[in-house]
Amino acid sequence: MEVVVTYMAKWSLFKLAPPTFNILSMGDRGAGKTVFLVGSYAEFFQLQEQTRRSPAESETQPLWFECPYKKENFLLNNILIYVKSQGIYPPPTLRITDFTFSFKQRQSQQERPFCYLHWWDMPGENCNFNNPYFQNIALSSQGCCLFINSYRLLNDPEYNEIFTYLQTQLKILLTFVRSYNQDYPFALVFTQGDRLPPQSETKLQQAARSLINLLTENSVNFQCFYTAITITPNDDQFAFNTNGVTQVFRWLLTTLYDHYHRGSLAHLKNSASLHCLQCGSENLSPSQSVGFLTRLGLLLLLKQKYRCRDCRALKTEFLPGVWWKLLRQSFR
Repeated sequence: MEVVVTYMAKWSLFKLAPPTFNILSMGDRGAGKTVFLVGSYAEFFQLQEQTRRSPAESETQPLWFECPYKKENFLLNNILIYVKSQGIYPPPTLRITDFTFSFKQRQSQQERPFCYLHWWDMPGENCNFNNPYFQNIALSSQGCCLFINSYRLLNDPEYNEIFTYLQTQLKILLTFVRSYNQDYPFALVFTQGDRLPPQSETKLQQAARSLINLLTENSVNFQCFYTAITITPNDDQFAFNTNGVTQVFRWLLTTLYDHYHRGSLAHLKNSASLHCLQCGSENLSPSQSVGFLTRLGLLLLLKQKYRCRDCRALKTEFLPGVWWKLLRQSFR
């Protein structure tokens, strides 16, 4: 965590506002995205409590995150209570939930915000570029957590179709990333490792070789993580054992802060207009223009439609915000 400490000192010196990072969450239904988020929240909370009860002699402490909004905090705590009282994992996510986290670090006997994080917990069936909400979230992100169900990858032949579809969505995302050689980190999170024999990492990498090769061939920064979040009996309740799951967030945030410090955070929307959002192709042709003729004789385009020559999908680009001001002025 030396990078974190160094950059934290620079933030303190110049009194800059902490940056905000948007993380994209991708994975099929039941892959463990919500369990991962709640497990990270629980592990960071334990670290926070330990830090406050017995602060170390050194000036810096490990990172933890807090949920500053009551509604989101209430939701995460309710899921934890459900797991510890029922002894079962939470059901799959039914709707998109937006979480904002404040990552903090104790420095010089004070708790300082290191950065802020936006995370969208999304149902697995909506994690594709056919979904306009997913498109907007993906193009606003600076990094991605890609979740792979370890148990199904090694034991369920039907998962091959899901895995192939996941690679298709990844290819579309990579077209935006490589357009301007943007710094965009990927965390490959192999979940449900507790259901596999010990030391299954090599088999998982072999099974996911096509996806790993895809990332390698596109020269993107990625790292593999293996999580095993378990529930075990504990007196009259159950214990939620996270087993170091926060290492994923630590790596992502350290990497993103390095990009922020160098001024190289990804801006995928800059390249999105050049590609089809269904297949990632750059082979687009104008299909239809919708405009408005002002009383001054100016034609203002409201939206422009394009047709992808490869997959025949339609893409619509809407009027930039600056034109709306001119449009309102024309009615005065």
